[in-house]
Amino acid sequence: MKKIFYLFSYTWACLFLALAGCNQQTVNFDEKRFSGAEWSLLQWSAFRAYPDEQVPVRKWAAAQAALRTSVQTRNTGAEWEGIGPKNIGGRTLSLAFHPTDTNVIYIGSAGGGLWKTETAGLGVQAWERVETGFPILGVPAIAINPQNPDEMYIGTGEVYNYDAAAPGIVNRVTRGTYGIGILKTTDGGQTWTKSLDWALDEMTGVQDIAIDPVNPATVFAATTEGLYRSEDAGESWEKIFPLEMAVDIEIDPVEPNRIYVSFGNFNSPGSGIYRSLDGGENFQLLTNGLPASYGGKTLLSIAPSDHLTLYASIADAFSGIGLYRSMDGGTSWTQMNDFNYATYQGWYSHDVGIRPDNPDWIVFAGVNTYLSIDGGVNHTEVGNWSLWTFGQVPVGGPEGPPNYVHADVHGIYFRPDNPNSVFLVTDGGVFYSGDAGLSWEGRNGNYQTQQFYANFSNSALTPDLAMGGMQDNATAIYLGDDAWVRVLGGDGMGTAIDPTDDNIMYGSAQFLYLLKSFDQGMNFDSFIRPPEADAEFKAFNSPFELAPQNPQTIYAGSTRLYRSEDGGLTWSATTASSIVGDQIPISKIGLSPADENLILLSLVDYYEFTSAYVRRSDDQGASWQTVSGLPDRIATDFAFSPDDANVAFAVFSGFGTPHVYKTEDGGMSWFASDAGLPDVPANTVLIDPFEPSHIYVGNDLGVYVSTDEGNSWEPYMDGLPAGVLAMDLTVSIPALKLRLATHGHGVYEGNLLSQTVGTAEPEEKENRFVIYPNPARDHFSLLWKGEEELSGKWVLRDVKGRVVAGEESVRLSPNAAHEAELTLPGGTYYLEWRDEKERKVRPLVIVR
Repeated sequence: MKKIFYLFSYTWACLFLALAGCNQQTVNFDEKRFSGAEWSLLQWSAFRAYPDEQVPVRKWAAAQAALRTSVQTRNTGAEWEGIGPKNIGGRTLSLAFHPTDTNVIYIGSAGGGLWKTETAGLGVQAWERVETGFPILGVPAIAINPQNPDEMYIGTGEVYNYDAAAPGIVNRVTRGTYGIGILKTTDGGQTWTKSLDWALDEMTGVQDIAIDPVNPATVFAATTEGLYRSEDAGESWEKIFPLEMAVDIEIDPVEPNRIYVSFGNFNSPGSGIYRSLDGGENFQLLTNGLPASYGGKTLLSIAPSDHLTLYASIADAFSGIGLYRSMDGGTSWTQMNDFNYATYQGWYSHDVGIRPDNPDWIVFAGVNTYLSIDGGVNHTEVGNWSLWTFGQVPVGGPEGPPNYVHADVHGIYFRPDNPNSVFLVTDGGVFYSGDAGLSWEGRNGNYQTQQFYANFSNSALTPDLAMGGMQDNATAIYLGDDAWVRVLGGDGMGTAIDPTDDNIMYGSAQFLYLLKSFDQGMNFDSFIRPPEADAEFKAFNSPFELAPQNPQTIYAGSTRLYRSEDGGLTWSATTASSIVGDQIPISKIGLSPADENLILLSLVDYYEFTSAYVRRSDDQGASWQTVSGLPDRIATDFAFSPDDANVAFAVFSGFGTPHVYKTEDGGMSWFASDAGLPDVPANTVLIDPFEPSHIYVGNDLGVYVSTDEGNSWEPYMDGLPAGVLAMDLTVSIPALKLRLATHGHGVYEGNLLSQTVGTAEPEEKENRFVIYPNPARDHFSLLWKGEEELSGKWVLRDVKGRVVAGEESVRLSPNAAHEAELTLPGGTYYLEWRDEKERKVRPLVIVR
């Protein structure tokens, strides 16, 4: 097995230190020096495959099919609703124009399924998700019948590496999302059926689909398994060219028997451009003027105004090779330039598009975007990723100046009926030019497809304040509005908000690039990563956590655990050496709110992905113990009981073993606690702070809930898209809501079961019982907004569950405040109200 090249981590340590002194609204470091996409997709694949090398998609597909049957008539009361971002697009792979109305456009996202616009992407509500009835995540291919636009095909499954080793990457399938083959609709997207069913195959992905323009019953599909053809409109398929990693298909619009197909990625065998002159019966490798081989991929484009003119964008895995042109139908080729526009993304994202009325006018792109009017010999940069606007850009509006285009362009599409109109699909959504590529604007209104990571964070004081990091789309702050505020740069990772002061925020980027803001995200001008961690191996999404007992205490992980007691100004390692090994970093930190000494860690061999560990400490990390009863899988999250240090939950990725484990002895021993959960990777676990017997788990199918301390589970999905990748579950305490950060569908907000059951209507219960001020100092008040007098009692518990204050026989008059004094130390407490009908729990923060 090839080893991952870890020089990335050390190189970034030097770069980040150089930027630590930045004092500006945001930090926009030059993350485009290595492929964050590579690390993201590798981590996605490896966590789910471990301890094997392949993700067993058939198990996920079987679990999804069972879920669809079980939830058809179930209403759990979750009432999930998307809260954005709706002004920032997510990773997007494909685009197709309606053949008779090019204002109607379909796009395929990388993790959020198929989307449609009827306004050419213009407007606040431009895009809407197309429901297929299947768990569609990544859509790399879309094809619409030119003679019957109601007939349409989409290809699923994002795969870049098919059992081949490339320099600096393990010998493993680099998969971005699960795939189930090809779906087809014959009624304009109202209903869908499976055409090419790959739900039981492990490594497959559909990269492109092309329809014969003269005989649309003939359809071709470029797949990881080779080139397929259907001659009966997708009823059956035949593999006609069994070469792995077919990437792109172009059919000559004048002579449709002339077909071009590119093959290869990550040094897969047989890479090159192949041509058929007999409709796919035979193929010949084209060599005249082309590179003998390449390690990345090739994207093709035929000039609409001259069907014998083709362009090819060719790259090695981590470097561009250049732009090539043929003017004789592929027989001979000329290298138009050797410009390295694909850079390190040659395996991932680059393309070339041709103006419909001028074969010399082209737009080509990789990390940045370029325009040439002489076939690529000379070119001008027209789109640069680093010019994106930070702050709150409007929904559906510009996301930067006219020369801003998001990085990592996956496809370039000139509108067939307007040579001045061109669209790009990128890792930041859809971009549009109305002047043939000279200037650009984002068109991402309502396109909620962001791929969030853990840890998403909420304010403990303000209901409409939250924060999260996104793959290749920086970090964004939620203010109760569809338009989120973009801050920081790069791949946004873990975040935190001080529970006692909303002004203090923490954000991070890849490899523990940790920053702090003192003005609610306006400026992140304090670089606070532990200096000793600079030269140590770190996970791509390196964790940090604020201690529940004191937000000035922060823990951060490399191969050692670091602790700061002054908000990140100074740090010390809790051990003299690595906890497990010098190449085995921490991937998750769990801190007990009931015992400040108790810590759980997940560690992963990021060097080869051949081992995973859970470690426990009961002395704040000074020493570590192994634990018993856990599976050989990667632990992805921990949740501690708020009032019992002995009780905690751990969840695990992978397949083939239970995914939720529980401890009742502080983490020394564990037992499976997942009755009713499917065999799919679990990503996040949460204990309801208002009702600790309620546990929530997020996995690769959505959200599940247990109301009996983890003994049994049921889906909690109402309002969620099919197959949503639930990455992080959190609670907004002041909003009394669950929040779910997903990897492909943005962020959703839903009901807590503890706040929706009882005798009163949910809307009434949320607002009738108020504690203020919160945070409090020397007193607080209970305000009852009911219509009748309420009699009961209240107690105040600390984080260990001990009753530290209370009052019996309290009578609350309607709309009148009942005041109580406070003499307790600062910290987080839980106020519990009981009357004859219900129990109510509210957090109360005391500051000193």
